[in-house]
Amino acid sequence: MTRLKKSRKAKGFIDDSGPSRSERLADPESYDSRRRKAQAEKKKNKSVYQKQRDAEKSQHTSAPEQKRKTRLSDKIRKLNQEKQGS
Repeated sequence: MTRLKKSRKAKGFIDDSGPSRSERLADPESYDSRRRKAQAEKKKNKSVYQKQRDAEKSQHTSAPEQKRKTRLSDKIRKLNQEKQGS
């Protein structure tokens, strides 16, 4: 005698599969939605390339603040001060 598989057409079939994935994700308190939110908020480590790029950007932004110390720049600053003073 062969065993019969459960089928949906069987008499008295009850679907106990629970809510669908989209329904679970729609509920903000469900495990799936909390897990997905935590993964999205999780801090991601930067790649070596990204770290180097950020370091170069910060270096370039700080460079204009430093005054160049050359004879020509000193001469130009001196002339500008004389113009403003007059």
